[in-house]
Amino acid sequence: MDSTNVCHDGNARTEKELIVKLIVAHFTAAVAFCNFQSLRNERLDSIEPILFLLSPLIVVTQTALGLIVIHLSFLLSIWKSPRSFSGHAATYARRWNVLFGKYTLSGYSQVDVKSTDPLIYDKVRTRSRPGRAWVRFGRAIALSGATLFQCAATIFIHERRRTIYGWDSLTVVDHRTFELAIGGAAVSVMSLALLFKLPGFSQVPKPEYIPDTNPDSIIIFCRGDSRRCPSWYQIIYFSDLGSTTSALTWFMCVASSTYKGRSLGLDFLKNAYIAIFETTSDLLSLNVSVMAFYCLVVFFSASILAIAKLYTRNGRLPDSLWASVPVCIAGFIMFTAFIYMWLLIFFPMILPWIPAMLSGPACILTMKGYELHALFSQPPFGPLMNATGCPLLWKDPVAEHMWLPAVH
Repeated sequence: MDSTNVCHDGNARTEKELIVKLIVAHFTAAVAFCNFQSLRNERLDSIEPILFLLSPLIVVTQTALGLIVIHLSFLLSIWKSPRSFSGHAATYARRWNVLFGKYTLSGYSQVDVKSTDPLIYDKVRTRSRPGRAWVRFGRAIALSGATLFQCAATIFIHERRRTIYGWDSLTVVDHRTFELAIGGAAVSVMSLALLFKLPGFSQVPKPEYIPDTNPDSIIIFCRGDSRRCPSWYQIIYFSDLGSTTSALTWFMCVASSTYKGRSLGLDFLKNAYIAIFETTSDLLSLNVSVMAFYCLVVFFSASILAIAKLYTRNGRLPDSLWASVPVCIAGFIMFTAFIYMWLLIFFPMILPWIPAMLSGPACILTMKGYELHALFSQPPFGPLMNATGCPLLWKDPVAEHMWLPAVH
């Protein structure tokens, strides 16, 4: 059915406009990410650019996780040994540079020139300073004037559309371009920080990457190091099959992705916790909020565990039968509290991520397949049967002045 007959507005978005907008958004984000990787001396012949295009928000997610690890480890180090503050501060600065900085590479040509003829080396270094400055200035202009502006304009148009017509006016193309804009803006800002050599974005020697759970290995992983996913092609992961870091990388990609602008994992957690709260409230006739309910659950379970620990801190049962009865009861209560906390708090947090951990590539490709199907099912690609879909076709006049001319 013709959209103009239903919506009574001839100025509607067309298929060509949305396709070109989608292509431009992918190209802009890909250029910004590849430039960011090049500035950090990371390899481009890895799976990282593909992961970014599949889930542009992975950069934001892993960077936020890296910052959390840096600050938590710093606070724990100060709490354990407050007298070594200077050493902790140096470790904090080094880890920050590992997360955001540029890897130093061994330049054989410069080393050879310097070792053979110092005069020639000084002349080359002096001549190269203006060249490097112009290259840095040109990259900064390209980033701020093209990629960063394009991403900021996309974010502005997305929020303007959502504010005027609501969430239902956003198509899959709008959600996808918004994700690409967020990821592209994040890498563009960090690229500018690298170009201007801001504090925390300095050069750092390339550390050896050994997969582990210590803070240094986690920070290298959260940096998006090209060495973290050596077995990117593995479809199914088990403890004895495949690379753990590769599975975690795909898991991060799935956890950072969205479907129609919403995170499926977070939506599952919200619905699960609300369902548990409603069921328990009906059984116990509680009249509290969701937050108060789970705070009471944590407090009640922690109290039971603390009481049980008081009875079992000796590590052995008393000799008297009557004295061992309270200990057995405390142990039973402790075990029950553990199961209760597992079911109410921890189990819903783990359940939605199990498929992503077992087969991250299958999960992300399945999500993108559904997303592609939904894209061509919505107007203007799909049929418009009634006026409820008219907001999807609304053409923002402001977008004509902010997007690239290729879109018009």
